[in-house]
Amino acid sequence: MELRTYWSIIWRRIWVVAVIVVVVGLYVGYQYYRLRNTPGALKAFSSTITIQVGLQSTAKGDPNTANYVTVSEALADTLITGPILSSREFDQDVSDQIGQDMSLISQRYGANADLGDWRNTGAIGGALNAVRSHSLVTITTTWATDAGAWAIANAIGEVSAAKMGLFLDYVVTADPSHSSTVQPAVSARVITSATSPATVAGTSSSKVILLIALLLVSLAIAIAITFLLDYLDDRLRNKEQVTYLLQLPVLGDLPRAPTPGRR
Repeated sequence: MELRTYWSIIWRRIWVVAVIVVVVGLYVGYQYYRLRNTPGALKAFSSTITIQVGLQSTAKGDPNTANYVTVSEALADTLITGPILSSREFDQDVSDQIGQDMSLISQRYGANADLGDWRNTGAIGGALNAVRSHSLVTITTTWATDAGAWAIANAIGEVSAAKMGLFLDYVVTADPSHSSTVQPAVSARVITSATSPATVAGTSSSKVILLIALLLVSLAIAIAITFLLDYLDDRLRNKEQVTYLLQLPVLGDLPRAPTPGRR
């Protein structure tokens, strides 16, 4: 009986529920439409590459192998914790390398492969995440397109193998040739090539849950408003309310007058 009463209260003011839910639903739909049309918002692609950072073997360097291992691990730690991967210089080299790899990318993904905003060095730096195990560094690229994720990861391996000594060193000097004459140079080599991109959650995928929650909350608020309006409405709508309020029996009631033109 109570559920039927509650439903009758909601049904009398169903327009309130409809207006609130429709307005919020339009907002939720618009936000979801924007997320669907934003690359990388709901779905992204991830590609990883593993490189080894260390010192080049040289007879003029420190013959102690333990020192080589210690320095290599320290250099790898500096690479993942420092600003190198997000620096404009490193990311610019990665972007330039992608431009040089267009033929390779075309062979893998076709002539018109969608690489995303690969010329944006800031976007490249923000898409990188790295972890290390001893001197092995695994760099993960999360990008809006599968071709772009692979192209960036592959370019990182090429740039690291060719120029790691320019970005990462353990001797501070103004002489760029010191590494080959005095100390062993810092270098890197690719251990595992860039992997095929895997589909991962986008940067704004959690917003979908928030939008659904917003729609449910709007429904709850709309129902609460209908009960509040019914509580503030002191009109008598049926004989049960009359009997309850006056504590008198109902001897008879008059039917509602028919609409003009109807029987």
